[in-house]
Amino acid sequence: MRYELVEKRGEQLKAKEYLNKIRSMEAGINADIEEIESLTTLATKVTSVISDDRVQSTGDQQKIATYSAKIADLKSKTARELVELLDYKKSAKKIIRESCSTDCVTLLHKRYFQYKKWEEIAVEMNYSYQWVSDGLHKKGLSQVQKALDDIEEGS
Repeated sequence: MRYELVEKRGEQLKAKEYLNKIRSMEAGINADIEEIESLTTLATKVTSVISDDRVQSTGDQQKIATYSAKIADLKSKTARELVELLDYKKSAKKIIRESCSTDCVTLLHKRYFQYKKWEEIAVEMNYSYQWVSDGLHKKGLSQVQKALDDIEEGS
């Protein structure tokens, strides 16, 4: 299976940037979800006010329809982004599993997929903070970078 890499203008993608993109993609999706919730609340309030006042204005109905269309568009966009995120995570996990030693797989998963702090990871893996945050992390990133380089050369 060929891995899909996100590259800008042919620049080589570095391992840390590649893995940090997961958090960035999730942040964008979470922002969209919050906006959907906000717009839905606002649309519900507008609908409620219109219904309570028994206003039968065409303009008000068009505003509600406009809100509904914007919410539907944002939901559709968010669903597409979620699919992209899931595909990206699947590719990243596969690269990590196939290119890294067991300890590096564990560390990279905890750091880039579970967003754990170095202190937590060190305790869970029973290693020193220094080894986890510096030595093992660099080793894992180096292994991922080699795999990314190999993929790039093969394309």
